[in-house]
Amino acid sequence: MKGFGPVTQNTLLDVCGGIESCFTEDSNYLFEHEDIAKRIGKRRIEKLLIQKADRKLREQAEQIYKNAGDYDIKIITRESNLFPERFRGISDMPILLYFRGSLLINDFRDSIGIVGARRCTAEGKEKTIEIATEAVTEKAAVISGMAKGIDSYAHTAALKQCGYTVAVLGCGSDICYPKEHFRLYERIAEMGCVLSEYPPGTQPREYNFPQRNRLIAALSDELYVIDAGRGSGTESTVKACKRYGRNVKVL
Repeated sequence: MKGFGPVTQNTLLDVCGGIESCFTEDSNYLFEHEDIAKRIGKRRIEKLLIQKADRKLREQAEQIYKNAGDYDIKIITRESNLFPERFRGISDMPILLYFRGSLLINDFRDSIGIVGARRCTAEGKEKTIEIATEAVTEKAAVISGMAKGIDSYAHTAALKQCGYTVAVLGCGSDICYPKEHFRLYERIAEMGCVLSEYPPGTQPREYNFPQRNRLIAALSDELYVIDAGRGSGTESTVKACKRYGRNVKVL
């Protein structure tokens, strides 16, 4: 639905008591419910009522569901036991997730995020491998974004140690980006998790990646930033970490 981002979606679910109530309650209930009217606003309620009756939107949702099945992509909502506990209580987290592999992040007491430059130094590469290897040795999950450079070295090091790693994408989880990381993408899907808030078929777009970065931040108990210069994409990840109360180490 247009006009409903993660914050509004979460608020609707909170005040209505679940997704079914959002769609089955009549218009009078939504307009007269003091908390809904106050937190959502009457204009958004009107948009909800119009769009929930739109058969085309329902057909689009059904097509997304079918596409996910065709690409072996699992879908979970925030009500699922698999939904990351680290997302709980954060208002701008997605209400559903698409993934390939196994979403086991709740099984890990600790998680280490590792992000940084695409064109990194040899020293940065060594630091990345060392941190990822140590994280796996200490039974922590390794979180990154599968980009060139630091991200790919972090995932690869974790996999070499038979550890668990999550790649958070800025596109559909059926799309390998960058394309040259296809073998890595397949290995992560086999041994870890390829995760996205975007439906299958969503192409990588520049504005998707700051959104993606907030998920990396939320999944990471501690974030390592390696070889990143000013103006790099890691700045949005660091800012998100500060909002969510995560520890950040810049190396």
